[in-house]
Amino acid sequence: MIIYVTEAQEIDQEALDLLRQSGHTLLVSPDEAAAQAGRVEALFVRTYTQVTAEYLAGFPAVKYVLRAGVGLDNIDRAECERRNIKVINSPGANANAVAEYVVGATIVALRQFAAQEAALRQGTWRSREHMGAERKGKTLGLVGCGNVGKAIARKLSSWELKEVIGYDPFLTEEQLGAAGIRKCELDEVIAGADVLSLHVPLMPETKHLINAEKLSMMKTGALLINAARGGVVDEPALVQALASGHISGAVLDVLEHEPTVADELAQAPNLILTPHIAGYTHEADKEVSLAPVRELLRLLA
Repeated sequence: MIIYVTEAQEIDQEALDLLRQSGHTLLVSPDEAAAQAGRVEALFVRTYTQVTAEYLAGFPAVKYVLRAGVGLDNIDRAECERRNIKVINSPGANANAVAEYVVGATIVALRQFAAQEAALRQGTWRSREHMGAERKGKTLGLVGCGNVGKAIARKLSSWELKEVIGYDPFLTEEQLGAAGIRKCELDEVIAGADVLSLHVPLMPETKHLINAEKLSMMKTGALLINAARGGVVDEPALVQALASGHISGAVLDVLEHEPTVADELAQAPNLILTPHIAGYTHEADKEVSLAPVRELLRLLA
């Protein structure tokens, strides 16, 4: 099989070696792919390749789309279904990495690390203005309680939280309860959380799910963490909520128009930005690349 790897530099080498060792031919440059477009039977993408209907039209023989990652918002699933193209991704492969990021981001934001470091670099020792808060006794709210949400709840189970509440329309009260999460409706989670962490895919139903109305429901002084998809948060509304002081801070690992950072975000107070690294560890990088390869080889066996 001829496979076009569109972002070879973003795919772990072990996954590419496994494909080659299994007898498949890999194309890693656009020129190579263009020259053999009619013979390409699989696409292997990561984050920035937009697998649209127009893009797929250039590869009439494609039977498989491999995505080294969890989300599928860069893939036109309807077009793939229409063309009977099998889409293979990496569900759960980076769940631990994202969960560890959220746990770490919670501490960094609540303890005001960024503001204290900035003040220290400017000559202020231990700024009282930026005194931090503790995690103990607070309520964690999860919007989306799949692999990542459950992992976060497990990791924080010994942190003496008041409780973990979660919204997930696809999981039952019993399923969430087994993970130590009390099932609630969306607005209840938003209003009840001291720390609100988002873990939903980007779909029409979740586009700007956290908008001005939802932000106004949050507790005064609450913290928002988004390590899901940038489009889930209405960024201008978040900037306003931060500027007004209604919420104490936010951590965004994902942006709506990646990799561009809007000026208003760059200048927003009490906002920590990271460049989509929640699931970006050596361990997770390897696994998100290997998982779809293993599944493809299983299907072809």
